[in-house]
Amino acid sequence: MDEYEKDMPRAEAGGGSVFDLFQNKKGKKSATARHKGEKSKNKATEMSKREEDPKKKKKKAAAAEKTVDKDEGENTRMVTTTVQNLASSAAPAPGAASAGHPIVESWCQRALDFGVEKLRDEFRQLAKYTKPDMTQNAFNANCSPTMTETKNRYQDVPCQDQHIVKLEKPPAPNDYIHANFVGTPANPEKRFICTQGPLDQTVEDFWWMIVQQKVERIIMLCKTIECGKFKCAQYWPEKAGEKKQCGPISIENASGPTPMDGDGEIQVTMLNVVYNGTTYAVRHLHWTDWPDRGVPPCKLTSLDLLSTVRGTKTPIVVHCSAGIGRTGTIVAIEYILEKISYAASKEFPPMPDLVKALRDMRAFSIQNDLQYLYIHRVMLNYFLEKYKDKYSAILTPDNVSKYEKFIKDYNTAVGQ
Repeated sequence: MDEYEKDMPRAEAGGGSVFDLFQNKKGKKSATARHKGEKSKNKATEMSKREEDPKKKKKKAAAAEKTVDKDEGENTRMVTTTVQNLASSAAPAPGAASAGHPIVESWCQRALDFGVEKLRDEFRQLAKYTKPDMTQNAFNANCSPTMTETKNRYQDVPCQDQHIVKLEKPPAPNDYIHANFVGTPANPEKRFICTQGPLDQTVEDFWWMIVQQKVERIIMLCKTIECGKFKCAQYWPEKAGEKKQCGPISIENASGPTPMDGDGEIQVTMLNVVYNGTTYAVRHLHWTDWPDRGVPPCKLTSLDLLSTVRGTKTPIVVHCSAGIGRTGTIVAIEYILEKISYAASKEFPPMPDLVKALRDMRAFSIQNDLQYLYIHRVMLNYFLEKYKDKYSAILTPDNVSKYEKFIKDYNTAVGQ
């Protein structure tokens, strides 16, 4: 354990999965009871595996191979294997009650019933939505025709006045930064700060915001250069031991970058930010393979990333280049998880309402239909594959077929 970890409160260092949120909210099962339940379930599963006729297993494997068309290749093989595994291991007994969360079941069922094309159409109806009374006076006042003077990376990506972050740096001739507070059920006011990738001339503003908001985690979802275009300034020192001075604020690379445990796509750098004699420990988490306006491979990287920041009490800064597409997508995933956990009723608000809620705080969050699909794909993967035992009641034969189609249609839509 490095010195940075020693200074972190235990809840923050661990983070925890969203199931910790569910179980802590319910407060009904002890760790011992859960352990016994899991042990019994594992034992029953092992007995079931031993009882299965080896000839039937062989026939299943042969059938799976036959479904793989030569033109579809390895991608289809993976889809078929995944869905067959779900069908064989998760089909509930007649009348069996699911041990899962009722809102999860409702959410997953809606996604499966809609399918890929209907979800894409649903997002297209929302594509131009902004807060009805939205204003952008601060954004307009800080636009400039020259990139060396403007404080806005993109002239067509406004920063709304509502929920805007205001700087308090001394002296303060200008308190503007292209950033908004975004609340979630866990913290309705300031759970996240969604912001654009800093420009060279706004790097100091960015670090003022980090210091003033006592930020402990920065999630970066873009590269500094993508497709030959500058997407974000190099606002932090890249190599261990290097320092960067931004006005009166000093930033030192204490260690890193190193791969985050379990995911090489995310590089972690520990930064010591010093201002006015006070040192702030900041963890910089850089997701390096998420394409602009696109989606990354469908793994659980986003949930692993969110689990490392979930225990943080101060605002979590999230940015890509514009601070709305990739940024809005990752924030939406956490919003869904928290909404499920904190929901007082057994119903989850329709996804369009969730998109509107995010855009009421950060204009144009979730930029396109593929990112909207990605949110659904990741959540279905999480609940129906990683925790398929818990949500086995969802996986009826009809829903297994729907899920198989969803995966194939998704891969076609996003080009994976």
